[in-house]
Amino acid sequence: MKLISTILFLCLFLASVQAAEFDLNGHGKLSLVLPSRWTVNGSPAVKPDGSAIGYALAIKPVNDAHAKCLLTFAYVDEGPPNRERIRSRVLAATKQFVTQSKEKKATLRDFALEKGYGAYCVLTDAATRKSATADDYKVMGSGILQLSDQVIGVVSIFADDANGEEFKEMLRAVNTLKLEPPK
Repeated sequence: MKLISTILFLCLFLASVQAAEFDLNGHGKLSLVLPSRWTVNGSPAVKPDGSAIGYALAIKPVNDAHAKCLLTFAYVDEGPPNRERIRSRVLAATKQFVTQSKEKKATLRDFALEKGYGAYCVLTDAATRKSATADDYKVMGSGILQLSDQVIGVVSIFADDANGEEFKEMLRAVNTLKLEPPK
């Protein structure tokens, strides 16, 4: 009976997620897993001459949830992921938002990537209001991740509650990011 319950749970779980893949123009194939109520769109970032410099992804809800996640990847020559370098960059990038946050300090958290490294901070807007408007969110998760020597990304998660299901689902999706090396 336990085996049947486990199989049923796995079937329901797999039915509620979807995988997405993106070709990073010679830098590998990026993949992530999304809950079924989310969608992802991606497009290459290019210089005026048309040469690829990165890739941008937008994760948005299918329903009317007030949340989104933006990921921007750049093709660089960084060397292997370096925990302290990335953490330092996250603190520098979020410094401008800290004074306007309820937290009044940036607390680093690690992404749970299978390969590579990333860190982020969660900051809550100190302004009080009854509800946020379309592009005005109460919570921002801001981070940097490095998936390989040549692919580094900036992550921005926007929602109204850091403990809410929308924020958690986007964080889980980011944590599934994988980069298959180019062939």
